[in-house]
Amino acid sequence: MAYLTRDQVKTIVTDSLSAIADLPADVESATFDMLNDDHKKVFLANLKSNLNASPYYNDDGSTSDTSYYDVDLTMSSFANWPTVKDCIDWVEDNQTSYPKN
Repeated sequence: MAYLTRDQVKTIVTDSLSAIADLPADVESATFDMLNDDHKKVFLANLKSNLNASPYYNDDGSTSDTSYYDVDLTMSSFANWPTVKDCIDWVEDNQTSYPKN
């Protein structure tokens, strides 16, 4: 089982965020202050959906459709993320994988 790399997580996070907000050139230093609660809920839903839809990587680098990535996301998650960089790092550190049923 292989987890998503930081670069892969960064792409998922920025894609999820760019669906609702304009991103600065230095996205990692951006904060979530520009989002109201409704935007945050949409971002979390996008992030979860994009993580779940990401290809599952085997240890050898190949992909399979046997499992999916997930992370426990709630509105209180934002307390752990002063910046987008913190979000990326947190998702990378807290990702799990589950077999598809």
